[in-house]
Order: sequence, then structure tokens, then C-alpha cells
Amino acid sequence: MDVSTMATNTESQYPHLYQRMEKIENTRMNKDMLYRVIMDPNPSTLQETVEYFVKKLKETRTKDNTANSKRMVRMMELAVKDSNRLLKHSLIFFALQLEPWAATYFMQDNRSPPEKISKFVSGELNECVAQLLKGSYTSLQGMVEDARWRYVVL
Repeated sequence: MDVSTMATNTESQYPHLYQRMEKIENTRMNKDMLYRVIMDPNPSTLQETVEYFVKKLKETRTKDNTANSKRMVRMMELAVKDSNRLLKHSLIFFALQLEPWAATYFMQDNRSPPEKISKFVSGELNECVAQLLKGSYTSLQGMVEDARWRYVVL
């Protein structure tokens, strides 16, 4: 028996568990926008967030007379145009780490629990970025996957 058949059999044996879990996930996503951005298979909220972050990064850098490098501009454009979730999440995580407005974006109107965002940004995310810069991660993908996991279980 292959894996897809086993999954189908399990799902048909316990449909109430899958329905219940779906309700739990939807409740989590409705209460926490960053959780939705990380976990929702529908990319619409993630895409809106990335577009806002790129726009805000460009505005902020222009006000500060800080020129964006060609590479940064290219990566921001790629984050908007490409469907790669890892690239989009890395842009969001680095903005959360470096830009005060990024955390406010998720906390305004109680989109995400403020204490959870604060704890994540000042603790877990800060540690992930420091480890990335020290070379503890072998790739950006490893750091982003770890940061996602840390937020979800926080």
C-alpha cells in the first residue's frame, strides 16, 4: 500500500479529526496574522504583506537618504514577483529584525498577539539572525525554517 492510499484510508477512518484540526488551524490563523503568513497555503496574505514591506522599505530608505544597493532592489523585486515562500519569509523576518514598523504592522489592530510578536522578534528571531551571521546555519533556508518553527511553537 502506498503512502497516498494510507493517508486517504486514515482520513476516511477519522474524518472528524481532520475537520477538527482544520478548525483549529483556521482559528489560529484568524487570531495571528504572522502565523497566517507563515502557515496558510493560500499565498494572498503573504503576498500582500511582502508587497507592503517592499514598498515601506523603499520609502524608509528614501527618507533616510540611504541608497538601496542594486542587489537589494533586485531581491525585493524578486520577492514580490516570485512564488518562493522562503524568499518572502526571509524578507519579512529580516524586516522584523531591522525595522520597528514591521512589528507594528503585525501588532496593529490586534492582528497578532503583541507579546508573542515582541518575544519572537527580541528573542527567537534575534537569535536566529545572530546564528546565521556567525555561520551556524549552512543556508538561509535553514535559518528561515528554524525561525518559522520557533514562531509556530512559541
